[in-house]
Amino acid sequence: MSIQKKKFKKLRKELQYWLSDLEYTEEVLDEWHHKFEEYYRKYCEEYRIDIDKLNKENEKKVEEILPSGLILKPESGTTKFEDRTDEKQFKKVYKQIARKLHPDIGGDEEQFKEATTALSEKNFEKLLDICEEHDILVEVDEEINKIIQKQIVETKQKINKAKSSYSWKLYECEENKNCKKDIVKRFLKHLFNYSPIII
Repeated sequence: MSIQKKKFKKLRKELQYWLSDLEYTEEVLDEWHHKFEEYYRKYCEEYRIDIDKLNKENEKKVEEILPSGLILKPESGTTKFEDRTDEKQFKKVYKQIARKLHPDIGGDEEQFKEATTALSEKNFEKLLDICEEHDILVEVDEEINKIIQKQIVETKQKINKAKSSYSWKLYECEENKNCKKDIVKRFLKHLFNYSPIII
């Protein structure tokens, strides 16, 4: 086996690991965004903090901070390619899949749809999965390995962004009440520049 192919196998395993970590992180956050909201409201009630008034007074800042700070909205729709070489490689692999799976030639319609979605979302790992499943030979070269490396970097960035949210920080507190209170105090300071006086 060539060095390029060994590198390809190693990079794919690494990408699969990080994609699995991202999936886990997003599943945790789905649940903990709601828990953060509940905990934050209870905290404000307990310490008589008028959040409706604070929201009104800081409406613009709330709109700016909340999507990135508390609720991480998933990226959807078609993602544009910034690199022409990447686009060429994605389309090359996609065409190989189309030659075997296109419904017009009796291929698997569902798998072909998945490949089309993977192309539009720049999900190279999914395209490679489909190739592997259907014994479609992918020509491994340095360009393909560079794409996988980029996807690893992008996946790690998404994980870091998710784990910097207040919901994730609250999840990490587990049963530590002081930690949870501290997270809400930091959130109030960040969102409203408000420091509650706790007696």
